Amino acid sequence: MNSSLFILPILTWMLHSGVATPPGPIDSEVASGDQHNYGWIQITSSAEFTKSYNFQLFDHDHHLWAFHHSGVWISENGQHWKRTSLTDAVENQGFLDYVRFKGAVYALGTFKGNIERFTQTTRIARTTDFAHWEILARESNLPKRFFYHPFVFQDRLWIVGGEDKEKKYSDAWTSTDAIHWSKVADKLPFGDRAGQRFLEFNGKLYMLAHDVWVSSDGIHWTLLTPKIADGDIFGYSAEVFDGMIWLIGCNRSGQFRSEVLYSSDGLRWKAERAPWSPRGGVATCVFNNQIIMTGGKYGGPGIAGQTEFVYSNDVWALRRQ
Repeated sequence: MNSSLFILPILTWMLHSGVATPPGPIDSEVASGDQHNYGWIQITSSAEFTKSYNFQLFDHDHHLWAFHHSGVWISENGQHWKRTSLTDAVENQGFLDYVRFKGAVYALGTFKGNIERFTQTTRIARTTDFAHWEILARESNLPKRFFYHPFVFQDRLWIVGGEDKEKKYSDAWTSTDAIHWSKVADKLPFGDRAGQRFLEFNGKLYMLAHDVWVSSDGIHWTLLTPKIADGDIFGYSAEVFDGMIWLIGCNRSGQFRSEVLYSSDGLRWKAERAPWSPRGGVATCVFNNQIIMTGGKYGGPGIAGQTEFVYSNDVWALRRQ
């Protein structure tokens, strides 16, 4: 297995990892290194689940759980994976997410089809034993929208923003049971949004997009910084690890990269290149004092030299050395 330390020169660890330099120029901030020693370790080059993107990882009962498009997979260490009896209950994770809440995983709604033609429901399902789905409600007043990332804050489930076929939204909804939802805010100051990430850090709620907003209650928000990094960043997953916020799989201005952005305060950000291939739409979670990453896609029309998408199923771990 190969490892790469952030404090090593960029060219050195690329030679050790055998990974070609990703497209796009290397920023001066990327090459500057950092006072902490963190390393990426490749756990496996090919997991048992198929290559894909836009699925999710969870840490539960000392195991990793991949809620994948092909079903739900379990692993003790990220190297070997076994398929479970659980199916993909939301049916299209490109549009809807699972969310972990009070020791269970909830499937908020279902989505079949694509952006042009689809069928969406407000069904709520839950697994507490990670072996069976329990249907809590065939219909609910879950906001019927997509491209949002539900999260937990102050012991409640939250939905902020997202979009439907008509528009994007700037409201906030909460629930204590995933079935009954109440709108608690409208016309939030950051405007209509979809796809932004949310996480709790140092007792406050952070909204992460190309910018960062912070709140103590999920309703009143303050702009922390209008720009995380140069260019319009996209495609990343967000985690809190070792007292910092980590954005894994950051791409900029339409260009795919092998990049991680991290911050100890949400205001000042540093960037590092990683030894895995350029990609977006990765799956991550914190597990056994490390960040586990897998999946993702690269390429597509408009990407020089790469007209078709390339998908991944390698598994990597970010550890403090």
